[in-house]
Amino acid sequence: MKVHCDIRFTNSTHGAYLSGQQLTGHVQIKLTEAKNNVQWTQKRGQGRQRRTVYYTAKRDHLSSMKVLVGAQQNGNPTELPAGEHIYEFACELPSHLPTSFEGSYGQCRYTAQVVMDRPWKFNLTYKVGFTVVQPRDLNLQAPSIRLPTRMEDARVFCCALWRTKPLYVRVTVPFTGYVPGQAIPLTIDLNNQSSRTIEGVNMKLLQEITYHSEYPARKTRREVHTIVKHIGDGVAGEAQKQYEQRLVVPTVIPTCGDQNLISVAYRLHMTVRVEGCGSDPVLEIPLIIGTIPLIFQQPATVAIPPVTTVGVPSGNAGFNFGNASAQLPSASGLVREQTLPPEYLPPPTYEEAMNAAAVVITDDTDTNAIGTKPYVPLYPSYNFNDMQWPPLPPMPSQPPLPPKQLQMHQRMWQWPGLCDGLQVCMC
Repeated sequence: MKVHCDIRFTNSTHGAYLSGQQLTGHVQIKLTEAKNNVQWTQKRGQGRQRRTVYYTAKRDHLSSMKVLVGAQQNGNPTELPAGEHIYEFACELPSHLPTSFEGSYGQCRYTAQVVMDRPWKFNLTYKVGFTVVQPRDLNLQAPSIRLPTRMEDARVFCCALWRTKPLYVRVTVPFTGYVPGQAIPLTIDLNNQSSRTIEGVNMKLLQEITYHSEYPARKTRREVHTIVKHIGDGVAGEAQKQYEQRLVVPTVIPTCGDQNLISVAYRLHMTVRVEGCGSDPVLEIPLIIGTIPLIFQQPATVAIPPVTTVGVPSGNAGFNFGNASAQLPSASGLVREQTLPPEYLPPPTYEEAMNAAAVVITDDTDTNAIGTKPYVPLYPSYNFNDMQWPPLPPMPSQPPLPPKQLQMHQRMWQWPGLCDGLQVCMC
């Protein structure tokens, strides 16, 4: 007898959920005749003493099992006749679950698996993956992310006994919290009093992933990816220039802290390329990537219709992606409870992670798997249609860059990243 099995999630179109919500679905069986882990290796020692050390860590965040078809009352196994059989299941997802993630040295993976226990035969298994997103409301983060942040650098260039006049560089962002799909507006000020030509300004949005091992020792491994890059204008010698540039955040995992085995942080990285020998000025500004955008105030030009279907005041400025009893988010839309009306800001869709490749979620334990589906994590992304969101608040007047007196300084504001990430199994 040939067996075909499928697991379908009934309250999410693409199998994407927020932690704290309820997951429901059904198992479809057709009978016809005919976990979070982290791992990497390092070489240690020399010559004959050289060896490979495996650094690993694993944590299980979720485990739930439901018997869909049990044995008969007399203890005999139940025999399923040929045909189609559908069994429903549900699982409450804890609110503390970390966000799904697939990385080079570890992953946080959630799976649902059906096991067909056959007496005197090998069990048959079928497994699919689903995405869990830990909500990160930027409006609940530290108030400092709402403030304009500025990074400055002043530099002179020397050659033997000769020294140029200073180069002053300043980069400003209106706030430091963003969501995928949102543009980061940058203001670049170049005051080049030297004779050197500024060839350009390399702007990058960097993603830094940190993996934490627990065996045989606590150790960390980091990797940095460039997820957005742009080359801005330079300036000639003894000249000034100010311009603005927008970098759009792609679909990526939200910022995650180091409470778990995998943490993810983001930062703006800018390199001012100076002609000739000498070190190029480098400026960095830490950012937080969330799932719910900052809301400063409602624009006066937007008419807010009365809320009649939601039992909470419309003054709550925030986004609720649903609750355990409501419809869950999907790429086709969300239940908008305790949110601003759709005319004010469109809800997010769920998109595949940028540069993500489909992974096979079966492992060595699935020796008798009858099938699976390729899996790619899905993260919320907003479509602002090239509009600036939120409307930029009035920027405080900034002091002009110093004219002639050289002040060697470099300032940066940092806030700790927060979140979770890791491996999980649900079977």
